[in-house]
Amino acid sequence: MRVGLLCLVAEIVCATAGGTAPKLSDDQLPPRTSDRKAQTETVITRPIVPLDELIDQTPDGSLVIELYQSVRNIGDVEAANEHVKAQVIRAQSVAADVARLHDSTFKSCDGSETPKIETIASKARAFSATLARVDGELTKALAATRQIVETERPSSIRAKEDLNRFVLTAHELGRVRVQATEIAKALEGLSVSIRTTLASCTAIPVPPLFAVRDTPRLGGKAR
Repeated sequence: MRVGLLCLVAEIVCATAGGTAPKLSDDQLPPRTSDRKAQTETVITRPIVPLDELIDQTPDGSLVIELYQSVRNIGDVEAANEHVKAQVIRAQSVAADVARLHDSTFKSCDGSETPKIETIASKARAFSATLARVDGELTKALAATRQIVETERPSSIRAKEDLNRFVLTAHELGRVRVQATEIAKALEGLSVSIRTTLASCTAIPVPPLFAVRDTPRLGGKAR
């Protein structure tokens, strides 16, 4: 998943950079390879959105339970699923931006944003856990509905159609839940990786410059 997110970031950046590259006149020399590499790395590793905004954008599932508690028919469940799918898409976007910052941290060893990334990962875990609860409730509701339809004599065509819709709706939420779980795992993995990277960022000490050092004296001992 982490590799997939990083690849997604690269694709977005390449598409953006391709349409905005400046043209050089004939009398200009092309930039050195190292300069081009540095410019490219700057574009790739810079997050699109500040982390404070990403925290606000990350869904935590706080209203999802209430949303599904209010459903009264299959159409309500389908509408609730659409709302959840939109939140998952937003979580995917957040994860892509965090992946950019993860790549930047490897190069800079700057850990100032680590607490914010951990907050994002925590909200994603809460969102995933909430969807797991909803998925379990829908599974039980589907089983109860199927039993009612199967014991109905005679079974109406409308009831069977609604049951089929309910099956598809429940499976759809199951897929969305899996996506949310993968996103939460990816964000948690990025958070752990950043902490590990920062732990290995040990500064190499430099000997004092212009320090008075012991030098041999003529006809005597060194001080």
